[in-house]
Amino acid sequence: MIGLLALVAGAVLQDTLRFAPGVHAGPLVIERPTVLIGEPGAVLQGGGRGTVLEIRASGTVVRGLTIRGGGRDPDHYDAAVHVAADSVRLEDLVIRDVLFGVYLERSRGSVLLRLDVEGPAELGEGARGDGIELYASRDLVIADSRIATMRDGIFFNYSDSVRVERNRVSGVRFGLHYMYSHENRFEGNVFTDNVAGAVIMFSRGLVIIGNVFAWNSQSRSYGLVLQNATEPVVRDNVFVGNAIGAFFDDVIRGVFSDNVVAANWLGLRLYANSEDTRVTGNAVVGNGFDVAGGGGAPGQYSFCADGRGNYWDRAARDGYDLDGDGVLDVPHQASSPLAELALSREGLRLFLASPAAGSLAWAERTFPVFDVGGAIDSCPLAHAPRPDMLARTPAARAGGGTGTGGQGLAGAALLGAGLIGLVRARRRQQ
Repeated sequence: MIGLLALVAGAVLQDTLRFAPGVHAGPLVIERPTVLIGEPGAVLQGGGRGTVLEIRASGTVVRGLTIRGGGRDPDHYDAAVHVAADSVRLEDLVIRDVLFGVYLERSRGSVLLRLDVEGPAELGEGARGDGIELYASRDLVIADSRIATMRDGIFFNYSDSVRVERNRVSGVRFGLHYMYSHENRFEGNVFTDNVAGAVIMFSRGLVIIGNVFAWNSQSRSYGLVLQNATEPVVRDNVFVGNAIGAFFDDVIRGVFSDNVVAANWLGLRLYANSEDTRVTGNAVVGNGFDVAGGGGAPGQYSFCADGRGNYWDRAARDGYDLDGDGVLDVPHQASSPLAELALSREGLRLFLASPAAGSLAWAERTFPVFDVGGAIDSCPLAHAPRPDMLARTPAARAGGGTGTGGQGLAGAALLGAGLIGLVRARRRQQ
């Protein structure tokens, strides 16, 4: 290995430090502003204890390194990179064999670009750290990165005003996990094969635009979880092949609009403790069940705003638009008593996917017997919005992804049906 003692000493006198190809022994601590550039093949190797690279100087830039071999102590946040300074840039880093990938502590104005973070496959989920963890940090950008086989992809802890853009997160517990973190934005990301694509908890003012939540299809998996969330805006996203597409629990003044919710076992799970939350302009197609919940006192959920509801493939198949105004002439009961039954009695799920159960669902819609008090769209759309959005969805992995009971393959079949329905709806519209 190439020793770092001389290089670290030299950094006091230099503004730029270059690592030649080869393995350089860490750990390394940067205490004055430095541009650290790794040439192709340069590796910073930790000794299996502690953090490999610690940055204490604002304005530091680290680019082009492979960093590996950190410790395994979660109490000390052993990481590939620990950032404890402002305006730090991390670019084009490959991170392997570490507990945490990057840990930012009270950092402002830092930028993370094109990181490739992958945890040790031999560690179980509970023993892993997060790909990127933010503590009391703000005004950050995290973009164009890949994170896999960690605990959470990116964990936000009291961290505000962060933009997360065009990242790919797979094989983790929660792709993004927000706790007490406000005014954040994530856009254009892809979340696949996780327990949940993103989980928003006790956070305010999140903007969630243009993401793909696909094939998060274990028996208890979700595309997006909104729990104790205030004023979230969820728009132009794709939810495909998840166990549950989107989950709402105590959502206050939320907006869920212009999304595609397709080929999920359950499209939307809506608890009655939300307030003033609007669900409009979405295309809900090809799901095993579209909605569970959504009823309760007036003002909790609104499915029709300014004469615009949602497109439901079941409603469009059975409904009609005689006056040609683009809205079906009969309100649509979106919730199903069978969905509630399936959620409470998992052993019945296989039966509830059968043709006989489909006939029972049709009979219940036609001649209601159970009062489920669920979601009613008073102005369902006759034509599907944004069918082109499904083209952004990645294919399911062979064998049904991480799903159990073939849910991934079933989701692929439902997706095919949903695509056909959307294409037909677009042709009718044209």
